[in-house]
Amino acid sequence: MYFFPFVRISACAGLLAALWLAALPGRAQAPVYRFDLRAEKLDVPASAWQVTHVLDLRTDRSQLGSIHRGLGNQLVPATFAQPLAAEVQQLITTQLPARAGARPVILRVFALSIGEDLRPTSEHGEAELVADFLELLPDSTFRVLLPVGETTRRGGLDVTKFHPTNIALVLQQALRRLAALPTAPPTAETLSRADALAGRGGAAALRFAVQAAAAPKRGFYRSLQEFRDNAPTDPGQPFLVTHVPHAGKRWAGSDEIQASYLYLDATHPARPVPTGDLWGLSDGQELFIAYRNRFYQLLAAPDGRSYTFVGPPVFNPQVAAGRAAATIGGGLIGGALAGAAYGPDLMAPYELHLASGRVLPVQDAGQTDADGFAKAAATAQVYVYRTADAARRTTLTLRANGQPARDLPARYFMPITWENRRTELQLCMQAGTGPETCQSFMPSFDQPTYLECTVPADGGAPVLRPVSAKDGAAAVRRMQSVLTADPSDK
Repeated sequence: MYFFPFVRISACAGLLAALWLAALPGRAQAPVYRFDLRAEKLDVPASAWQVTHVLDLRTDRSQLGSIHRGLGNQLVPATFAQPLAAEVQQLITTQLPARAGARPVILRVFALSIGEDLRPTSEHGEAELVADFLELLPDSTFRVLLPVGETTRRGGLDVTKFHPTNIALVLQQALRRLAALPTAPPTAETLSRADALAGRGGAAALRFAVQAAAAPKRGFYRSLQEFRDNAPTDPGQPFLVTHVPHAGKRWAGSDEIQASYLYLDATHPARPVPTGDLWGLSDGQELFIAYRNRFYQLLAAPDGRSYTFVGPPVFNPQVAAGRAAATIGGGLIGGALAGAAYGPDLMAPYELHLASGRVLPVQDAGQTDADGFAKAAATAQVYVYRTADAARRTTLTLRANGQPARDLPARYFMPITWENRRTELQLCMQAGTGPETCQSFMPSFDQPTYLECTVPADGGAPVLRPVSAKDGAAAVRRMQSVLTADPSDK
């Protein structure tokens, strides 16, 4: 974390300051979308277990995912109105009151995310949960009761409104599996307290048979579970998988996969293997997933917990809208739908999450690594500024995560850079000789966070209020223009 005090910039530094000012985010940025689970329900039967504590062990706690907002379908980060652990625990406690004799368990959340799959004629909201349930034992160790991986997908006209329900549904699916567990498994893994709290073992270390096998078994996978268990079914007829190379930019060096039954007799002719009732297949050497009516080769990802494949182009609503407008403007209305259906028409990288079975494209142009997979911003930018409030003559100090306190006069701002996606940023404020008050939150790594600070005239505690990127950037720009003004111009 880097904590920068406000600085009065001299006139000779005006050019550098102006360049820095120009790099501040513009007015077109949309605010973070925040929601809660207060209106959601959980339909879970009574069981021997009761979730008494939730641990947020996600590697990135800054958001739940990105959603499309506005007429231009702009991607904006989305998250809960309060920290994840508090939001999930509140839902469980409210919907599943404690029962006498229920044994307490801890819910460790490794992944809880949402997303939106937009296509030319449809859109779907998705949610995913990867977690486990631990039981505290008398010797202060923890027993792994149940690792879970859940996903859901729901279509509609405006899928953004489905996200709270989708999250509640994946939690409900996991809690139902816990409720169906009468006792702890006899071979359950036991974790030390340190390992349990640090997120080691359990779901984090779960590996499936297909990953451990020297070679996959030949056959058809009719479900995700058959794939994970490396237990395909017999297709009943010999088949052949062929790689068909394609030149050109669209395929980006990947091959088209064709699976065909071999000819046996008139009643068993050679023909393509249909994808309709298959999850995937293996020829005994390579793995393939059936996705959107085609087969694609699966490759193990470096993280050891997922697979990747190069699949169909990803629909880009912004590019599609631009293409349609250009096509219609050129008088080719009939070709607008076909020509604007997809963005750059390039094959795209996808991920298969083994724990849940979720398949999702890895996109966001300009935010990918050399292999085409997304890379998130390394730092979060936070700007705290103080307005010219009624108590503007009162001294205000601001402290971030244990760093030395800095004065924040009225009409000044402080930039803070935060690099830890797993720990909340804590800001503590003190007005005059009053008590210090602190607030903790996870800033967005997708766009700057702006906080407006005011000091009540009656001597009350200072108040931090989040503001939109548009209003915050405008306020900081005004303050910066005053700070960088040449004294000779006055």
